[in-house]
Amino acid sequence: MRGLLANLDRRFAIAGVVLFVSGLLLVAGLVSIVVTLNDDNVDLPSEGSLEEILREHEPAQTSDESPVNEVAGPPPTRMSIPRIAVDAPIVAMGLDSRRYPEVPKNGGDVAWYTFSAAPGQGSNAVFSGHVDWYYWGQPGEGVFYHLRELQIGDEILLDLEDGSQVRYAVSGNVAVAYDDPNVVDVMAPTSKDVITLITCGGTWQRDYSDPNGGNYSHRVIVRAERVSGLASGQGVGGG
Repeated sequence: MRGLLANLDRRFAIAGVVLFVSGLLLVAGLVSIVVTLNDDNVDLPSEGSLEEILREHEPAQTSDESPVNEVAGPPPTRMSIPRIAVDAPIVAMGLDSRRYPEVPKNGGDVAWYTFSAAPGQGSNAVFSGHVDWYYWGQPGEGVFYHLRELQIGDEILLDLEDGSQVRYAVSGNVAVAYDDPNVVDVMAPTSKDVITLITCGGTWQRDYSDPNGGNYSHRVIVRAERVSGLASGQGVGGG
């Protein structure tokens, strides 16, 4: 995976669009599931814009000789977002056989992408989670169902494998059309210590020609900046 982010614009230019068009964060492997969000979930966030997020955090300078991924750090193990009552385990994921980012295999997990930075290491750590999931044959909320409700300044806490904790504050929460080619840019490395959370949003658009049965109209993207951390070893609870 070394050097992947340094070439993100080139290698994901097409794959990123296909990824989001084909249903990033839809229910993986359950292609027959079609879920229509309730009317109250159609409201989309507008805390800033995609352009502001990308402009605010200029991409880190990279070269083939000095890939961003050389900066290592303890992986994250748990995420807490108090405002929306998220307290979820984090699983490390990478690219699938098509070289698209993998998605969590259940509705309650958060994926951290190992081709992005480790949290607290001065660049962009990228996470994803499902907006909904089928539980015992019934549709229900995924871990990021309420992500669209986050506001500027809301806190996101990450427990790390070494027992420490890092703290971030939301700086942007935007909805982008699923086929916007610029969406993939939010996964690029940055010159600041930030995290990016991605899920689906908007309305379900049925399309029987799609392997997933359709697609959501938007992607919800939350960007958060590192702020003064809590004491090392102070966890967010849960198990």
